[in-house]
Amino acid sequence: MSGSGALNRFEQSLREAYGVFDIEPIGTSPRARGGMSPIAAGPFRGFRVRAQGVRSIRPALSGAWTHQAFILMSMSGDVSVHHYGRCVSLCAGDLVLMDSREACTIEVGDTGTQSMVLALPREMLSSMRPNADTLYGHHVAGKRGSTRMLSAILQTLHSDGDEDYGDDAVAMSVTMSLLENALNRYGPEEGRRTRASEQIARMREWAMPQVSDPDFDVEMLGQKFGLSRRSLYRLFAESRTTPHRWLANLRLELAQRWLMDPTSPHRSVCQIAYAAGFNDSSHFARLFKRRFGTPPAQLRTQNWSS
Repeated sequence: MSGSGALNRFEQSLREAYGVFDIEPIGTSPRARGGMSPIAAGPFRGFRVRAQGVRSIRPALSGAWTHQAFILMSMSGDVSVHHYGRCVSLCAGDLVLMDSREACTIEVGDTGTQSMVLALPREMLSSMRPNADTLYGHHVAGKRGSTRMLSAILQTLHSDGDEDYGDDAVAMSVTMSLLENALNRYGPEEGRRTRASEQIARMREWAMPQVSDPDFDVEMLGQKFGLSRRSLYRLFAESRTTPHRWLANLRLELAQRWLMDPTSPHRSVCQIAYAAGFNDSSHFARLFKRRFGTPPAQLRTQNWSS
């Protein structure tokens, strides 16, 4: 099979699994290729991925995936992950926690890698900290302390395949305990981000009923919570975003719900865009595709065709 054919097949496999994914070769290397196969690792389900000389680009996921997070662990070779404004490089045994609701880019050089991607419920992470956003995108080294134990357990679970452990809940509990311990090293900075995230969560609760009003803006948000423009931007910077991007994402989430609901009172994409608070349907379509990886018209057709 040609290099381009192999990449197309790899991309198709990723799209069948996750709904959206784009693959491109890094540079002009003829070695660009990839493949994946489903795996079971105790209570976890996921994929074993083999890749070489490729860049994988995933937007935020939708549907059932929004209730999941991912552990990405390198089993051999090096892999770079761009996620939550961070760039981390993983070698064998290292891992990173990834959010299904945020975009990511994964790069693998010519030496290639084999990695394990395991899904886990988001609520398991919420039990660790008030806001799980502080946990994503960090490099977790696999050769020290509790992380060495964690990577060894995941490797063992995967190697044993579907063998019955008798109590998957125990394996899940031990894994999450070790993961929490490994992530505890992210202290003062993450504490600030947690407090910022908690305040932004309160803002979200207040703002959601109003985002469909096109006149609702970040100045109104600042006035409601007693924050100057400078303080508002500083607050959102702690969560690696801006007030305008955050507000646009709230409107995009509202539009996504309507596009996926055949009973929505808004019948066209333009109507949905304006009803969600956007003044320009073309701008809305560009933002929507960038955020969710699918044009709004295509998502509407997929969910309204039945």
